[in-house]
Amino acid sequence: MPRCLNIVASALVLVVLGCETAKKVGTPLDRAREFYEDGDMDDAFALASEAAASADAATAQRGQLVAGLSAMDMGRPDAESWLLKASNGPDRESAGTALASMATIQERSGRIEAAAQSMHRASMMLSGSEQARARSEAQRLAKAVPSKSKPSSDAAQASSLGSRSGAQKAAGTNKPEAPKKAAKADPANKSQAQVAKPSSEKWTLQAGAFESKKKADVLAAELEKETDARGLPVPEVVTVMVRGKTMYRVQVGIYDTRELAKAALETWGRKGILLGTTD
Repeated sequence: MPRCLNIVASALVLVVLGCETAKKVGTPLDRAREFYEDGDMDDAFALASEAAASADAATAQRGQLVAGLSAMDMGRPDAESWLLKASNGPDRESAGTALASMATIQERSGRIEAAAQSMHRASMMLSGSEQARARSEAQRLAKAVPSKSKPSSDAAQASSLGSRSGAQKAAGTNKPEAPKKAAKADPANKSQAQVAKPSSEKWTLQAGAFESKKKADVLAAELEKETDARGLPVPEVVTVMVRGKTMYRVQVGIYDTRELAKAALETWGRKGILLGTTD
């Protein structure tokens, strides 16, 4: 069982029991917590789902969290969806616990890179000993991310030449060949287009692009509090050349895949943000 669950279990006490002065005995959330602690996941999920519909944002967030944790224990496919909702709520501890729980699901399903990202974001929201443990888990997951090594074009060419040379020796025709011109890529050939796409491509969330650096700096400063509340990286102003003109882009984060950038965008929930590459 992934060790991320240790963080989830202990942090749940802080999140669900914390700030209980505003709760009334017998509320759906209170009863959901009791059922969860007793191991009755069906009733815990049903009551937590009811609490998740509360008009109070904090209560709704904790309901989403308990629903997500109950769904995890039951093996429900919607567990990650509930936890994603909880990670967008106003309480940082609840959001951090939800993210750590998402990391557990992602690790179980072999999505190690996504799990490392989620646990890293959890470490930015949790506090005290739970924050330290989340950081340790994030580091462990980051080290476990499988390398995406593919044979380089030079290595592939060398292998091809070696094979051809061996064949020429066997045939007694081992003569140096004249250098060949690189074949032109056929735009209609989809397989060529996929191979030509650089594997080192990185993705980012682009909040804006300006000719004025001052405007870009202002937007970056305005968004910093918002991204911090969501556990996202600090917005940065990046200088680029576009058609010979200097532009200043406000970017948030650098992600290895489009899917990771899209997940971060969904977590942010802000409209008008574009997914783009960093080049």
